[in-house]
Amino acid sequence: MGNVSSLNDEIIVLRTAIEGLTEVGTYLFPTGQTLKAVAVAKPDFPPTGTQTQGLEIVIIPAEELTITPMFNQGSSWVRSHKITLKQWDSQDTTLKIIEPLIQLLMQLNYSVSVGLRIIPNPKIGNIETRNLTISKTIINRRKHGN
Repeated sequence: MGNVSSLNDEIIVLRTAIEGLTEVGTYLFPTGQTLKAVAVAKPDFPPTGTQTQGLEIVIIPAEELTITPMFNQGSSWVRSHKITLKQWDSQDTTLKIIEPLIQLLMQLNYSVSVGLRIIPNPKIGNIETRNLTISKTIINRRKHGN
């Protein structure tokens, strides 16, 4: 696909950038190891017994690209990912991460759509969550005569 970056490379860059935000919480694994609470959605992560402290950010990668032909210029691809914010600390909120996260994502050339904030409800055990959709357009230019 020409100069369209691989999904795996894109997710690694995205995850590494988000881990640098100070508002991100931590995972405390059963082994005692701690890591920033940024995960790529997988059924077995974090492993059973892991404690999440503070704000957790889960990246749900795109499964496919949306391809749009461009007249005499090649094609453009739009890749969209979902990001879920989960605030495990009942005394804190997702509100303070929104602005720095959006600024970071825009620096990485994503457009960002912020979903509704679901407030915590301790009576039923809900934590505060918020979903974002991020998209990036990648243009693959075709050389004349191809």
